[in-house]
Amino acid sequence: MAIRRSLRVLLILLLLIAGALWGGWAVVQARLAEFGIEQVRFSGPDLGWNRVSFRSVSLRWTGDGRSLSVETDNPRLTLDWFDWQLDQLVAGQTRVTHTASIHGAPSSPPPPSGDGNAFELTLPETMPFWLPRHLEIETLQASFPCQGVQCRFQGHLRFDRQAESATARVDATLTREQNTLAIQGNVRLGSGADSQSVTDGELQVSGIRPWLPPSLAADIRRLVPATATVTFSPGEEAAPGQWPIRVELTTEGGAQPAFRGRVILHTGDPWRLDIGQGRLTASLHQWRQSGWLLETLRADLPLSGTVSAAQVRLKLSPEAVISVRHMDALESEQLMWLDQVALSPGGAIVRYNDGQLQVNGPVALSAGEVRYPGLVTQAWQAEADVRWQQSLTAQGELTNAAGASLPFRVGLQPAGELDARLSMQLSPDNEANHLADTVVAWPETLTLESGQVNAEATVRWRPDGQPEIAADVVFESASGLYETMAWQTLSGAVQGHWRDGELVLSTDTLELAQLNPGVPIGPIRIGAGYRAETDAPAQGTLHLDNASAGFAEGTLSVAGDTVWNMSEASWRVPVEVRGVQLSALMNLYPTEGLAGKGTLEGQLPVIIGPGGVRIEDGRIAALPPGGRLQLPADKLGGMAQSNQAMALVAKAMEDFHYRLLESGIHYAEDGTLLLDLTMRGSSPGVDSDRPVVLNINLEEDIPALLTSLQLSGRVNEAITERVRERLQQDDVDTQ
Repeated sequence: MAIRRSLRVLLILLLLIAGALWGGWAVVQARLAEFGIEQVRFSGPDLGWNRVSFRSVSLRWTGDGRSLSVETDNPRLTLDWFDWQLDQLVAGQTRVTHTASIHGAPSSPPPPSGDGNAFELTLPETMPFWLPRHLEIETLQASFPCQGVQCRFQGHLRFDRQAESATARVDATLTREQNTLAIQGNVRLGSGADSQSVTDGELQVSGIRPWLPPSLAADIRRLVPATATVTFSPGEEAAPGQWPIRVELTTEGGAQPAFRGRVILHTGDPWRLDIGQGRLTASLHQWRQSGWLLETLRADLPLSGTVSAAQVRLKLSPEAVISVRHMDALESEQLMWLDQVALSPGGAIVRYNDGQLQVNGPVALSAGEVRYPGLVTQAWQAEADVRWQQSLTAQGELTNAAGASLPFRVGLQPAGELDARLSMQLSPDNEANHLADTVVAWPETLTLESGQVNAEATVRWRPDGQPEIAADVVFESASGLYETMAWQTLSGAVQGHWRDGELVLSTDTLELAQLNPGVPIGPIRIGAGYRAETDAPAQGTLHLDNASAGFAEGTLSVAGDTVWNMSEASWRVPVEVRGVQLSALMNLYPTEGLAGKGTLEGQLPVIIGPGGVRIEDGRIAALPPGGRLQLPADKLGGMAQSNQAMALVAKAMEDFHYRLLESGIHYAEDGTLLLDLTMRGSSPGVDSDRPVVLNINLEEDIPALLTSLQLSGRVNEAITERVRERLQQDDVDTQ
C-alpha cells in the first residue's frame, strides 16, 4: 500500500511538472510569437545540474517584409547557481540567413523617441541574468542582402565579461561575390564609474576598395586605402551621458588618410559626436585629375565640429593646408605648370545635412611659381570667400609677386559649367605699372601717370562647347608714357568678345587728347572694329569707321569705311591732310627765325609693312592765295658765299611771298624724309619783273630730329631722361 501511494504521488508530481512545462512552453511560444519568432526547434538535449546542451537549435523570425533564420550546432550553456547568472554560452557552427523575400508586408513604425538614452557604451549597473559571462561562437556564417546581392559573413566571435568591464573580439570576413572584407579587433566596455573605465579597443579592416560603389570615378577610387585600423582609448573627465575618447585612424594604400583627435560622444537621444581636437592627414605620390598631373600631395587639416544622425558640421582651423609640390597640364596644348601649390581652407565650415553638402568660408590658394605662355614666371596668390551648396561660388582677389591684383567672382555648376567675372582697375599707384612684370607682351616702357583704366571680363565655359569671353576696357582720362612718347587724356571704351570661334573687338569713339613723340599730335579720334578667327587672332580684318588727328592746327584723317586684311604683308593707309597751318608747322621745327603763313592740304599714302612705315608719292600744296615764308639769311649764309645762285635763294627766302607752294613727299622705313619742294612767288629782296621760282630738295632724318626735340624738353622731363639714358647706353655699346 505504501509503495502504491508513493507511486501515485510521484505520478501526480510528474503530471504537474509536465503540465507546468507544457504551460511554460506555451507561454514562451506566445511571447516568441509576439516578437515574430515562428519556429523554434531543439534536438538532442543533454541536461546536467549546471549545464544544458543540444545537438542543434533553430528558429525563424518574420517581420517588416523580411525573414531571419538561425541554426546552430552543439550549443552549450553553463549556469552559475550561486550568482544566478549564465556563466558560459558556447556555440559551434552557427548559420544566420536574412532575406527580404516577403513583399508587400507592412513595415513596423519606428519606436518613439523618448527622453532616455538612445544607447549606452558602458556596462549596465545590474547585469541581466540571461547575459552570460562568456559568449563564444566558434564559426558564424551569415547571409544577408546588400547592394542587390547576398553578402556572406564568416568568422569567430567571443565576448568575455568581468566585474568592471567586458571585451568583445571578432575575427571575420565579409564576402560579396568575389570581394572579401576582413575584420579583426576587440572592443572593451567599461562600467562607466570613471573616465578610465569606459569603452576602448582596436579594429582592423582590410580589402576596402572592392566595396566602393561602382559609380565612383576611378581617379577617386585611387584615393581610398586598402586597409584601415581604428584605435580608441578613454579621454578626459566628462559629464554623465558623455563618452570622452581618443581616436586614431591609420591606413595603408591610396591617399593614406589618417585621423587623430579627441572626441566626446553624447549617448543621449539624439546622439551627438563632438570633435574638439581633430587632425585629418593624407598624402599621395601622384594623382591625375581633370586633365592635370599632380605630384606629391599632402593634406594636414586640423578641425573641430559635431557629427549627429541629422547633420555634420566641421570647422577647419587656420593651420589647415593641402599642398602639391608640382602640377602639370596633361594636354600638350596647355603649356602650363605650377610649383609649390598650397590650398589653405582655414576657417571654412563644412556642413552635411539632408544629403546636401555645404562649404562656406575663406579659402587661400598660392603657387610658388606659375609658368604659362605669355606670363612672366612668378608666384601667385588668391584669397576668396567660398560657398558650395549644389554649386560653387567664389569671390576674392588674385595677386602676384609683381604687385598686380585681379578681383574675381567665379561660379561652378555641378555639370561643370563655369561662369567667371574678372575685373581690374589700372591706376598710377597700382597694377598699371606692374603689368610689364606680369605679361610678357606688355611693353616695359608703357606706364600710366594719371587717370585710370577699368577692365572687366566675363568667362563662360560649358563642357560640351568652346569658352565664351566678353570684355570691356574703359579709359578715364588716362595719361602716361610709351617709349619716347607722352600720351595725354585717353578716354573711351573698347569692347570685345571671343565666341563661336570668332574674336571681335570694337570701339565707337576712342579719343586721345595728345600724342607727343617730340611733335604734338592731337586730338586723335578713332572708331573701328576688328574681326578674326580664334585660331588666327592676328590675321583678321580691321574695319575703320573714322580716324582723325589734329596736327599743326589742321587735321590728318583716314576716310571712313576703310577695310584692311591683317593677313596681308602690308597695308595701305590713305591719309588726307587738311587745314595744316604753315605758321604752326614752322614753330615745330627746332630752328630759330623760321616763320611762315599759309594753309596746306594733300594726300599721304602711308604703307605699313614688315620693315616699318613708309610714304610713297605723297603730295602736299598750299591753298590759294598763297602765303609767306621766312628763313634767316645766316642759315643759308655758308652756301651763299660759294654759290651765286644760292646767294639769290638765300636773299629770296629772307621774305618770300609765294603764290604756289607744293611738294612731293617720300618717307623711307629707315626714317629718312625727302621733300621735292617747288615755290613760285616774289621777294622784296630780289629785283625781278618775273615770278621767282624755287625748286628745292630737302632731306631730313626724322628719328634724329625727334630725338633732338625730345632732348630739348619739348615733351617732358621723363622723356628727356629716357632719351639720355638710351644715348648713354648706345655710347657704352659702341666703345
